[in-house]
Amino acid sequence: MATKYVKVPDEFSPLFEKAEDVVSKYFLNRKDDPSEGTIEIEDERYILVRAKSMSISFIEEMKGVLGEDAAMNFLYSFAKVIGQNDAKAFHQKMELEDPIEKLSAGPVHFSFTGWAYVDISPKSSPTPDENYLLIYDHPNTFEADSYISAEKRSDIPVCVFSSGYSAGWCKESFGLNLDAQEISCRAKGDEVCRFIMAPPTRLSEQVERYQRG
Repeated sequence: MATKYVKVPDEFSPLFEKAEDVVSKYFLNRKDDPSEGTIEIEDERYILVRAKSMSISFIEEMKGVLGEDAAMNFLYSFAKVIGQNDAKAFHQKMELEDPIEKLSAGPVHFSFTGWAYVDISPKSSPTPDENYLLIYDHPNTFEADSYISAEKRSDIPVCVFSSGYSAGWCKESFGLNLDAQEISCRAKGDEVCRFIMAPPTRLSEQVERYQRG
């Protein structure tokens, strides 16, 4: 059996297949009640937000208010907190204990909530220490797709919510402070949206090593 909702190295496949089973069952228990204005999944309240409003409109508005660097840092931190808290709640509800099991639920959850599909590189080494390294692509992030469908081009990577949310989820999974940096972005005209995640003290080093090949 192969994974359907994520792409991972072969050695991770059994864990991610289990995660797909767990997460897909979780999302089967969905109740929409427009008469009450509610969407619930496993008795958790969810909301739907239009992708372009969350990406193009929100990002551009915040850049106008705060300036580009401050806006992107704020939005990244905002997404990281959401990712960490979503992970914590999901881990408790599904009674997940092992760090890799906790991590494996994240990319599947990403797919089911419409953020992006996740493709994890075999060069990754997600160990619970300062050598932690995750290299991954999001072939169709909601941010990049929004820019492309609006025929807009950005000078900088725009998948700031994807970066922050995934870093927050992995931070909670491993009990280790982690940050993610998008090193190529389809909204800039690059072939893929590619990210590198590592402890903050090692992230620049890992990015430089990757870019050197």
